[in-house]
Amino acid sequence: MQPPPPGRVYGFRCIRCGNGLDLPQDVRLLHIDCPYCGQDNVLPHELVQARQRQFELEQRQYAMHMQEQERLRAAHDKAHARKLASQRLLIWLSVGAFVFFGSCAGLLAIGHYASKDEEAEKARAQDPKLNGQSSMLERFAQMREKQGCNRILTQPTMHFKEPHTISLEMVKNDHCVHVMAMTGTSALLSMSYDGKVALTQPLPPAGQSLDYRLCASESATHAFKIQAVPAEPFTTAAIECPRTPAEGGARSGPDDNRKTGKERVQGMVSELAQAGCKHVITEPKVSRGEQVFTLTSPKNADCYTLLAASFFSDVKLSAVLRDPEGNPMPVPDPDSKLRVAYCAPKAGKYKLTVTPNTGDYFAHASVDCPRFGPEGLKRMKRLGK
Repeated sequence: MQPPPPGRVYGFRCIRCGNGLDLPQDVRLLHIDCPYCGQDNVLPHELVQARQRQFELEQRQYAMHMQEQERLRAAHDKAHARKLASQRLLIWLSVGAFVFFGSCAGLLAIGHYASKDEEAEKARAQDPKLNGQSSMLERFAQMREKQGCNRILTQPTMHFKEPHTISLEMVKNDHCVHVMAMTGTSALLSMSYDGKVALTQPLPPAGQSLDYRLCASESATHAFKIQAVPAEPFTTAAIECPRTPAEGGARSGPDDNRKTGKERVQGMVSELAQAGCKHVITEPKVSRGEQVFTLTSPKNADCYTLLAASFFSDVKLSAVLRDPEGNPMPVPDPDSKLRVAYCAPKAGKYKLTVTPNTGDYFAHASVDCPRFGPEGLKRMKRLGK
């Protein structure tokens, strides 16, 4: 037998001819065919296991290599996508910037002209003749001179574009109030009412000048909303004026001693003083509207006497007197001159109410008469009847 050619694995020979054999490149093969004699040589078990381990190692390395290639390819694709996205974003930003700055330029131009228009409107609205303030002050001067309207509740205030509400805390049977609005433009002013107490007079129709006279029949908040159509400057205000007698107002002022009945009551007090009733509980006082007195009397006290009078004969003063249990006690009939008296039959609180039938002022005073004096005995005798 000839020696095996160079490059052979001499440690591994054909079991038939002894020729050196090369290990197959494919590690999955478990045998070697001898190139000389054709013998099928089976690889030893240890060598098979070693080649299988090598095969598994190569497979793992190949899988790792493919994973790395896939990672690199994905990173490359991602970077390429980011680059494309950046390029597209840059394009869109350029376009957007162009549009934005173009729009800003347009808006700035519009805003500039709008600002100039708004400033012109504001300057125009400040004109007293245009916003109605001059007319309002002239009207106030006339009302002060002719109607005695001296108290301004809401100062003349200019309003523009937005409606305005005048809210007033009104007192029953007190002074009347003029709710007013004026404009020097061609706009129409309208007035609406927001309150729980019904109005006794209708609101004025829309116009360039509004004047609503409110004479409250109940004590409550009265609110009036005023607006201009179209939106033009206007001025609102509220001024207090005395009630006329037809509206339930007084025919005299509170300081007129004669026409309030104060002189008349002073004379009545003097008459009782001469009759022995010298203890004056309250000096003559002027009031208007219903008056309620709560009187605390001990048992068998002196006789209490209320004196009330009006200057006007058509004023009727009505009295209601109740004992501590609320039972009515004798009183005179309604008249322009009253003398209400009682000699307390028992201790407690007595309630006396005096009500006039008009809005005129009247005067009242109270005195005590000795229980067993001439006047006291008269009262007790009348009460007994």
